[in-house]
Amino acid sequence: MNDKRPTSSKSGHGLGLLSILIGIMLGVGLGAGYGHTMWMASGGPQRKLDQFHKTVRQKIAFAADAEMQRDRLQQKARQAAAAGRRQEAQRLGEEAGRLQTKADTLRRVHVPAIRAEIDRTKAVVGQAAQTDLTTARTVLVLVRFCGDVFLRMLFVIVIPLVVTSMICGITSLGDIRHMGKVGGWTLAYYFATGAAAVTLGITLVSIIEPGSGADDTFAYVSENVMAKQQTTVADTLLEVIRGREGDPGSGMIPANIFLAASQTNVLALILFALVFGGALSTLGEKGKPAISFFRAVNDAVMKIVRLIIYFTPIGVFGLVATQIADSGGGGAFYVELQRLGWFFLTVSLGLAIHLVVLCIVLAVFARRNPLEYLYAMARALLTALSTDSSSATLPVTMECVEEAGVSERAAGFVLPLGATINMDGTALYEATAAIFIAQSAGIPLSGAALVIVFLTATLAAIGAPGIPSAGLVTLIIVLTAVNLPAAGIGTILAIDWLLDRERTSINVFGDAVGAAIIDRYLSRNNT
Repeated sequence: MNDKRPTSSKSGHGLGLLSILIGIMLGVGLGAGYGHTMWMASGGPQRKLDQFHKTVRQKIAFAADAEMQRDRLQQKARQAAAAGRRQEAQRLGEEAGRLQTKADTLRRVHVPAIRAEIDRTKAVVGQAAQTDLTTARTVLVLVRFCGDVFLRMLFVIVIPLVVTSMICGITSLGDIRHMGKVGGWTLAYYFATGAAAVTLGITLVSIIEPGSGADDTFAYVSENVMAKQQTTVADTLLEVIRGREGDPGSGMIPANIFLAASQTNVLALILFALVFGGALSTLGEKGKPAISFFRAVNDAVMKIVRLIIYFTPIGVFGLVATQIADSGGGGAFYVELQRLGWFFLTVSLGLAIHLVVLCIVLAVFARRNPLEYLYAMARALLTALSTDSSSATLPVTMECVEEAGVSERAAGFVLPLGATINMDGTALYEATAAIFIAQSAGIPLSGAALVIVFLTATLAAIGAPGIPSAGLVTLIIVLTAVNLPAAGIGTILAIDWLLDRERTSINVFGDAVGAAIIDRYLSRNNT
């Protein structure tokens, strides 16, 4: 379907896109130039000092754990040697040696380096206490306010948008039997593109080997990430369906649908809307008033979305500037980017190539011009880059795909579902990060282990919620599946916030491509 919008609408789109780009550039400029001062004003030096103290304790604990594992392996190696199993004894001995090297590095290299940094940070804390930072605090409060209000406006409209758009999408299909066909093709697309993304990530990280010589001296793993260390794919999938114990609003089938809505549990609302819309479509004349009601509500919600979009430039300015300031300013981030440059380039290259793959899929299966479609989706992609959340970006995504000529029924069905389970960028990132952590730790992964990484990264991405940094939690699942240390996550935390924005943009574009493909399928079948 070609874009039939009038020239004035297209010029308005270009003006809106330009204003968002200006907002991002202003945010980057403020964050890079004044971010360090804002960071000091917000108590950043003291938070950094506290984290360094936690990191020292964590490194010492990791060293002790490595020594305990070394002792167990050495005992097993002696037993294997006594039993004549020389190859097994050699393998166990090599693993014990690796653990000994790790423990020595932690105690003799990492801990002294962190303690030296603690002394330098104490001086910065003292400097911050003696400096008048009133202006910086005021600027930070105002900038953070811009970003927070914009995010709240997006999240407040997500629930009514998901419910009404899904119900309208299902009821517009007519015969309920078409829902199964459309759902099947949608899921097939999601799984195929997700598997392609994981394969691409594994291939690139195996060729480039960014983990060789990576520096993890200051890596720290937060408590909430460590708590997920023993989580498996099965546990995650079961939790996605039945929810967390003691939380009646979680899971695909919550005990309380209103509590699920209050917690922005989009997956539960999607399932409810699917069933409710399917039921309405079977009522015939009795169901038409309700269907008309939800269509009117959906139209009203989309008008609100258009109003919210006017605030996008201010919102993205606040979000970008705040994130850079929270990271310590442009200089601090540049230092971390240099330290993890190869990993950053590997992930970014993988996401860029997958973007090309999605464009090819769009051209072949949806018969659309990829460049025109990318331009039409630019506002949604920039919003995703700023908000770091596919769920928060959903209102803008739906607005953009409909402006690009995708039917409301295809957008209403595919996009809410995709924002929840279609995470191509996240899947690619998790596979790449897992192998990077193995390379950093000097742990070789066999062919069977790579297959496990492929499967777990593909499935774990489905369980990742459309919220900021959700991929870090599900990454634990991949690491656990191949017995890799969860502590490796600390190595990539410093630049994860930027990579998270990149992969969220790819997630959003993957959803939009799926909507265009399903729209063509519906058009061809005259439903």
